[in-house]
Order: sequence, then C-alpha cells, then structure tokens
Amino acid sequence: MATTLAGTLVTYIVCDVLLTPIAGIETRPVAKVTGLGFAVLALLFVGLALAIVALVLLFRRSQRSPILAIVAALLYLPAFVLEQTGHFSAVTAPLGIQRIEFVQAIVAVIAVGLSLSVLRSGFTVTIKR
Repeated sequence: MATTLAGTLVTYIVCDVLLTPIAGIETRPVAKVTGLGFAVLALLFVGLALAIVALVLLFRRSQRSPILAIVAALLYLPAFVLEQTGHFSAVTAPLGIQRIEFVQAIVAVIAVGLSLSVLRSGFTVTIKR
C-alpha cells in the first residue's frame, strides 16, 4: 500500500510541476491572474512542498507521511475549483493545462484514499528499494 502511495505522490508532484510556467504548457500571462488566483497559487505551492516532504517521510517510514499527503492533496482542490469556475485567471486555460488539472484532481482524490487506507491499516511501511 505504501508503495502505491509513493507512486501516487510522484505522479502528484509531476502534475504539479507541469502546471507551472516552467514546464512550458502554461502560457497565460501572470498579469491576467486574479487576486484569488494568486492566493490559490500559494496553496498549490505549499501543497507541492508538502507532497515532497510526505514522499521523503514515506521513504523514511514516518507515520506522518500519510497525513501530509492528505493535506497536500486537499490543498490542490481549491485551485482546481477556482480554475473550473473561471475565477483563477481572466484568460481561459490552455487545453493541456485543463487536462493536467483533471488528472491531478483524480490523483489527489486517490492520494487521499490511499493515505486513509495506510492510516487505517496500522501503518506498516514496507517499501522495497
């Protein structure tokens, strides 16, 4: 179960990075991002940092990793909702960004489910290296 959670966190992190202008898929100008958009963008980056920390802690067999994974996944959802309602930016998202957002929303829900499952199972982390 922990190995699946690790793979899910890696997928979450990759999707999060792909949503940034660094990846080249996001082409909207920063000047068109709304005030709410900037606030949610901050949550998105905090979630990215927490997902990375959760992954590291998972490999260190910490019992806090599933909790951090849940928080990281939940921090993505406001950005997703804001984007879907058109309140993130004055410009419509490119098609590539829209697809990645839906994939990441699904991955976030899976991460929450897997994390809860790991917590319920008594949390015995066994990751094969």
